[in-house]
Amino acid sequence: MSNKSFLFCSLTSCFIFLSGCYRAEVNTQHTNQINKSFSSSQSIGESRKVSALGIIEPISDLYLLAAPLTKIGGSPRIKSIFVDEGDLVTRGQVLVSFDNSSELISERNRLEANITLKNNEILILENQIKRFEGLTDAGAFPISELEEKKLRIANFRTELRNLTGQLETIDERLKIEPLIRSPIDGLVLKINNKVAERASTDAVLEIGDTSQMQAVVEIDESDIKYIKIGQNAVITSENGSFSQNLNGTVSSVGLNASSKSISGLDPVTAPDSEVRVVEVKIALDSSSSLITQKLTGVKVLALITVSE
Repeated sequence: MSNKSFLFCSLTSCFIFLSGCYRAEVNTQHTNQINKSFSSSQSIGESRKVSALGIIEPISDLYLLAAPLTKIGGSPRIKSIFVDEGDLVTRGQVLVSFDNSSELISERNRLEANITLKNNEILILENQIKRFEGLTDAGAFPISELEEKKLRIANFRTELRNLTGQLETIDERLKIEPLIRSPIDGLVLKINNKVAERASTDAVLEIGDTSQMQAVVEIDESDIKYIKIGQNAVITSENGSFSQNLNGTVSSVGLNASSKSISGLDPVTAPDSEVRVVEVKIALDSSSSLITQKLTGVKVLALITVSE
């Protein structure tokens, strides 16, 4: 073999060896980086921390405000909506008004027709009774049948009074608009209808007291043994909904594991159906609650300090 050939083979072998070493180093670094990024439980300095995905919610229950039902069981049309999503409202404030006149007018027309029919029946019976009273005195008509007709006319008059009372009630209702008022001081979280639509059967609006907010997070079942009430947590936005770090304290630890319902941005995690999690609630402090007051439902990442 010539010196040139020998030199070429040596350089080629050296290049292949160095390339293999470089690829091995890059793969090792990449693997370590992935393992570090998606570990739900990790030690940072002297502290052990557990991370979990969650969403922001009010601590208090949400109020689902539905429209009043009409007498015939339907929903009235929305006449006016006086608030927008994100508006702060006070207890007793009028939020929505309804136009139920079409249903009430239909009911009124039905009552008027029945009243007319009942008046005609009473008039016929009154004429019959007058005629039969003379025949009864002459012995040409049984007294028992006359008494039966008098009883029927008394029943008809009772029914007429009831129908007239219902008509007066309808007339009063036509003077008053049905309304939805806020039951609390809170925030309008969602409006499900538009003006002129028939109201949703579930809720026209959703109201919540957002003065105190919380992060509801899903802790992997393998880490739940580390979580205790009173532990401190730092919450950040996973999608940039807010830029500040939020502070909170674990206020509730669930008792049952369930399937994961909140998906993260990382592509390496196991499918949600294979992950079992426990719900943990983190109460936010006052300043953090103020930041998230209008961010119900946004996705967050919580880092809970479980040991110092």
